[in-house]
Amino acid sequence: MATTVFGDPITNATLELMPEYRGKKITRTDRAHVALNMKNKGDKDAKAHKYVQDLQNNWGNGDSTQCLIYNATGDRLAITLYHDVQGSLGAAPYPLFIENGQWGAFLHVSWTFTGSIGAVVYRGKNESGDEFDCLLSWCNPYNKSSYNSAAYIEIHASGYFSDVNWRQISDKLHASTLVHSSEWNGCKVSATMGRMDSAVFEGVVTLSNA
Repeated sequence: MATTVFGDPITNATLELMPEYRGKKITRTDRAHVALNMKNKGDKDAKAHKYVQDLQNNWGNGDSTQCLIYNATGDRLAITLYHDVQGSLGAAPYPLFIENGQWGAFLHVSWTFTGSIGAVVYRGKNESGDEFDCLLSWCNPYNKSSYNSAAYIEIHASGYFSDVNWRQISDKLHASTLVHSSEWNGCKVSATMGRMDSAVFEGVVTLSNA
């Protein structure tokens, strides 16, 4: 089965090979900073794009969302839950873990006469090591003349989304725009959403001081 993550993890060992970090105590923010600067190194972004494009080509016609999430937090991101408003996950699974410096990729597809609208929640750590949960959501509506494509982000303490009101999240998503970001407790997440029937949703999860 094809991988759902792309790029080599950026760890302390990666930074120890760089002149500016030799002999220095390496922090989570240092790892996040390097990951952010190496977002496209080795064409890992292009490989992730090709992966979801191939999933889309194999799936066929209809609204779908090619979802790409980049981890520049300095540590692992782990999926905690997902939620479908319209449509569902495509043929390949959600990335269970996205290591620092990796892209995670998946395809979310529409049903008959519906759009591709959903959300995932990933858990990470801020600079101090406190856990946070970040929601990344996308709206690729079936009726684009009446509804807007959008991205929407929220960040909270770990566990927050386990009993969240999804109707309220959906309303906020529909009221959002093609570009959205949020910052909370040293964590920063930004996302963009395309307008096409098979649109690209791209999210970047990082630390405020990276």
